Amino acid sequence: MVRSGGLFLALVGLGLIGGVLFSGDALVNYVVFFVGVALGLVALMFAGPLSFGSPTRSQVAALVVAVVLEGVLLNIQGRMLPRGTDESVRWLWISMIVGAHFLPMAMSFGPRLLGLGSICIGSAVAGLLLPTVPYEAFALVDGFAKLAFGLWLFSDKPHAA
Repeated sequence: MVRSGGLFLALVGLGLIGGVLFSGDALVNYVVFFVGVALGLVALMFAGPLSFGSPTRSQVAALVVAVVLEGVLLNIQGRMLPRGTDESVRWLWISMIVGAHFLPMAMSFGPRLLGLGSICIGSAVAGLLLPTVPYEAFALVDGFAKLAFGLWLFSDKPHAA
């Protein structure tokens, strides 16, 4: 699962970076980001050839817990932030939520996800605490972290049993 997860992360990271590069046009920004996510999902659909074996039950359970946690937190975020909240603030909260969901994923994809989750959370917190710094700076940190960790995971080699 490590290599397919890495490819997914790298493509999402590229989508985030591309979205920032096209941030002058909101529609193009979203399209670029969601194309990255869609390509990442396609990569996950073909994870079998990239994997070095079958995931254990505990790895699958951790992945399910992480995705459910993300869904619950996104739902809460959507209900808690008042209407009219700046879009960049919403994205920072989403980045923090995504970072939080990486923490239990470390059971599925290895301890590197703890580092990625911490970077995503830290960058989002910094963005929320430093509102005068353009959001794009924090989005680029997030995107490059996902790209770098994704490539690192994708380059993984099989381990001796």
